[in-house]
Amino acid sequence: MSKISSWLVRGGGVLAVGLGVAYFFRTPVMLFIITLAGAPPLADQAGIPMAVNEEWVDDFYTVEALDPQTFAISEPRYFRNVYSYLLVGSEQALLIDSGSPIRDISKVVAGLTDKPVSVISTHLHFDHVGNHNRFETILMPDLPGLKARLVEGHFVPEADEHLGRVEGFVIEGWPVAGWWAPGATMDLGDRVLTLLSTPGHTPDSVSIWEKEQDRLFMGDYAGDGQVYAFMPNTSLRSYLETTERLIGLLPSATLLYAAHGAADFPQAPVTDIAALVDLRNGVAALRDGTSPGAGFWPRAHPINGNTVILTDWSGPGTSSWDFQ
Repeated sequence: MSKISSWLVRGGGVLAVGLGVAYFFRTPVMLFIITLAGAPPLADQAGIPMAVNEEWVDDFYTVEALDPQTFAISEPRYFRNVYSYLLVGSEQALLIDSGSPIRDISKVVAGLTDKPVSVISTHLHFDHVGNHNRFETILMPDLPGLKARLVEGHFVPEADEHLGRVEGFVIEGWPVAGWWAPGATMDLGDRVLTLLSTPGHTPDSVSIWEKEQDRLFMGDYAGDGQVYAFMPNTSLRSYLETTERLIGLLPSATLLYAAHGAADFPQAPVTDIAALVDLRNGVAALRDGTSPGAGFWPRAHPINGNTVILTDWSGPGTSSWDFQ
């Protein structure tokens, strides 16, 4: 073997090892890059469009009344534009997600209802549990992987469940006041809600179904825009199984409320069952290898004219597909 050939062989081996290391550490490297970049500054309040039934309650939060007892609380100056939802019954209220830790959402909630408020998050990412410790009654989904980790009545999410490190937020736990089992109902007083287990975005993701009003509050599970299916613990297999189950369960008139808005869509982010069908078909195409996607990582796979699902390298046999 010539010196050149020997160099090429050694170089190819080094390259292969380098690519293997890059693949294995792709998620922590991505999170590290995001951490270095930091969050952009808050947007100028004056330039933010408003929905018809939406108003500012301070210099950070807006409230949109979906009906007289249902409120979408948003953070439109924050680049993630997080939405939390307050559902008020005749006896008590439920806050679905407590938003980012940037500001205190409890003051907004107190201005909307004097009923006792319970809080549950659709999943454990920092921008959905950021104000949990400002409330007295925190509920969690009764899932074995979560309940077994309770220590003296206190729950602390793991780093890859919380992800607050990307913006410098410390992981804070909270006392758990109760556990809500998937399939079980909660009566707020003349208003009944059902908890659904909806893994995909994370393994412990849940959605809150208000059957009588044809509404599903689904957190980051789906919605128009970008669907994140490349984060730690995301499972494409679970996305497909959950989406098929939801399509079979939910009436066709159901509206699905997501947890992140878009700058050019000045109202609560909402989609419909047709979008779930598109998502199901798109993930099935990933499984079948007929949706090659674009970009290096994450891969972008168009689902319809409004939505793209961002994935890890995907398909049966890959970590994002087979994680359970």
